[in-house]
Amino acid sequence: MSGAMLSIEVLQRSPLFEELGQADLEALALQARPHTLGKGQTLFLQGDLVQCLYVVASGLVKVYRPDSKGLRQVVLHLEEPYKLVAAVAIFLEKPRYPASAEALEDSLVLAIPKDAFYHLVDTRPPVARALIRYLAKRQGQLVHLLDRLVFHEVGARLAEYLLQRSAIEGGGFRLPTNPELAAILGTVPEPVSRKLGQFFRQGLIEMKERRVWVVEAEALQQIAEE
Repeated sequence: MSGAMLSIEVLQRSPLFEELGQADLEALALQARPHTLGKGQTLFLQGDLVQCLYVVASGLVKVYRPDSKGLRQVVLHLEEPYKLVAAVAIFLEKPRYPASAEALEDSLVLAIPKDAFYHLVDTRPPVARALIRYLAKRQGQLVHLLDRLVFHEVGARLAEYLLQRSAIEGGGFRLPTNPELAAILGTVPEPVSRKLGQFFRQGLIEMKERRVWVVEAEALQQIAEE
């Protein structure tokens, strides 16, 4: 598949651009630049100037905020194919990224120049409406994240995460490393390791080489709701 065809396919499947006509998709695809990331490679750092809107074409990208010493992280989002990466930053008064992003696995992203995206929002009402929906959804996700961090134990957060990944990817989904998973759940690796082992021993999940199968979804759901 050519680069232009890949860009068109990715944009068509992105919630932000799926309502665009073919001519607009093709014009936007011509401006989108593919950017390859190896596992662990940084896409941008907190404080970097925003130059582009990024759309994930393949792989998995983590958006996170480190603490002041760089020892711990709070993972804000995991962006899968066809999702945007820190799109809200492009509309800040001083457009610098409020978080950092790196690839959790080998990934490919499309970089859409900021001015090209502004033009779309100004001239294509479907894109503007989709953007409002996207930002509203992101706000809801951040409120939910705050609720889970404040009011729910690690086991509940882990159970919810496993159920979400299973619903999206099906059985045998790849589990991040324990430090990565701890960052996603807002904790440290040790309790994550203990809870994973507990879920495995109880027969709630099966694990093999960092691949996970949910066996007892109802039991995990009860833990997630505690």
